Amino acid sequence: MNAQHSSAKSEINLEQERSRYDIYKQELLNEDFPELKQWMKDKPIDAFTGASIPQSTSNKLQEMVSDGMKNIALSAIGLRLRRVETDCFWVLSGKELHFLSTNTEGDLDEHIIFDTFRIAAASLQYSGVLKLQLGIYSQAAEEYLPKVHLITFNIDGSSLSLEIHDRVNYRPGPADMLDMKKQLATRAKYQVVGEKLVDILQSRFSNLKTS
Repeated sequence: MNAQHSSAKSEINLEQERSRYDIYKQELLNEDFPELKQWMKDKPIDAFTGASIPQSTSNKLQEMVSDGMKNIALSAIGLRLRRVETDCFWVLSGKELHFLSTNTEGDLDEHIIFDTFRIAAASLQYSGVLKLQLGIYSQAAEEYLPKVHLITFNIDGSSLSLEIHDRVNYRPGPADMLDMKKQLATRAKYQVVGEKLVDILQSRFSNLKTS
């Protein structure tokens, strides 16, 4: 298995794969995630990737709910975000960021839009490998875990931090489990598409550029 993995991995040149971003994005939207086009309705999808809610944010929102959540604006977002444990996505459309969460059936659960003004007042920082999953995987598998940027919004004086993944979440199906070449090719495609969101976002909002 290790030899098969090494052989399949050696055939993938990520830099070459990145040159196919536009093709891969359309493939994923048409074949793997057509629901995103449905959920976004007539809005363009410039980029999309995986998302998650940091444990610290989830805890903070829980505390605020327990305390009556006096910030009405944050309450509107927070009451929805604090219970998300299913797949989530970011979609960049023009100068809007859409946070989409799904339910256990894979259907759209919540759709939260951060407009130009929210994003222009936000900050972005690199946070490394997605920490919640580190205990689940072996060290050897860490390279396939999403790396995340933390975007922090100012919601009427209160901060709200959410995670932007550098790849779309990939779970190999039964047919892929024994096909290492297909797994690695799909992972590369999902990374090429997902990592582009932060690049495009930073090109549109100078306040989100990181050192």
